[in-house]
Amino acid sequence: MLARLAASVLLPVLLLSVSGCSRLGNELPVMLYLAMVIDQDSTIDTATHSDFRQRIEFIISDFRKIKPNVEVQVALYNRANLNQELQRRNESDLGPDLVVTDAPQANQLLSEGLTAELPVKSFNRYQTDRALWERVKLKDGRITAQPMVIYPQIACFNREIVQNPPNTLQELLQQGASGTRVGLAANFSELLWSAGSLGAIQSLSNANNGRKPTTENTEAIVGWLAWLQQASAQQNITFFQDQGQLENLLKDGELDWVSCNSNSLMRLRKKMGDNLGVSPLPGGPAGTASPMNAVRVLALGANSSPRQRAMAVSLAQFITNPMVQRNLSLRSLAFLPVNPAVAVPVRSSRTLATLVQSRADSMLHDSALAGLAHQRNIDRDGSQVLVQLVFGASNPRSSQESLVKALEGGA
Repeated sequence: MLARLAASVLLPVLLLSVSGCSRLGNELPVMLYLAMVIDQDSTIDTATHSDFRQRIEFIISDFRKIKPNVEVQVALYNRANLNQELQRRNESDLGPDLVVTDAPQANQLLSEGLTAELPVKSFNRYQTDRALWERVKLKDGRITAQPMVIYPQIACFNREIVQNPPNTLQELLQQGASGTRVGLAANFSELLWSAGSLGAIQSLSNANNGRKPTTENTEAIVGWLAWLQQASAQQNITFFQDQGQLENLLKDGELDWVSCNSNSLMRLRKKMGDNLGVSPLPGGPAGTASPMNAVRVLALGANSSPRQRAMAVSLAQFITNPMVQRNLSLRSLAFLPVNPAVAVPVRSSRTLATLVQSRADSMLHDSALAGLAHQRNIDRDGSQVLVQLVFGASNPRSSQESLVKALEGGA
């Protein structure tokens, strides 16, 4: 903290001594350091780095129109190394002033003392969808971050191959049997969308909440797992590690239809152009899919100087401005606004219409998804069960028992 304070004090002194003027403190330059988290792997390239930077720079550019004295330095951080890196930098008083990540990691960072609590009493909380605040709240009531944008989970496909995307899980199986190369993620949180279609999402939620499963609950989960087993048995339906791998295979022409996240749309468009198609995820006999819509959030750094903290809070408040939210969505065609008052022009874009439909489907299952889709331990343990199932090492009945035990263990 001393190093940050010294820097923030020294800069104004130097400026005043050189210029001889006496500008007010709120007109002096303020440098903010922003850490943006990416899922680093072998597939991340220069274009992806540019994509992430461009998104946050949209916001910074607009913010500087009302705060021209602020400068923001953006650095990309590997998700897997973020906690360790923040610990090291905070100990040297060189930690970032802002951290852009997802809700689960923001919660973890505040729990470990690596970021600062959001002072929500001074925020216009109505400018953020009420349900999203629950994503960034710890059990003690502290708010870990400001939600920025929503990334809906959707289906992405090659329009040259798939002229009519499947509306139901049965149609998805039929297209796979007809030769369409379908990719699904062998990852619990990324497969939860199909549990809604098959009527198992509430049963999974009940197990996660510690409720003793009824016979109906048990059979619903077994039915969902049986469908996954049936899909894995088809020659043209393949399960992969996660949605990131699916999207790369779609982009390279090795798959025709995949579940995906709107976070990847800008990168997919650059490679596929007009051949990229999007649609809501297929429903089923129980109704709509239950897509996991991720939320990108902005957390406050732990050791900012007072002026940097004030400016960081101001930026966090600025993000939910209706004009900012609308412009951000329209510029990218990859996000939805967190501000419920911002209307998205769905008639002007099939992509936006798809994102809005995914958000609506997700909200139908919101209470069940809340405890399931955003807990890292549940995702890890549930994924281990599903991998065993889809690769033939277990059956739906035994997998149901293992999955319930994993859910009863909690997050």
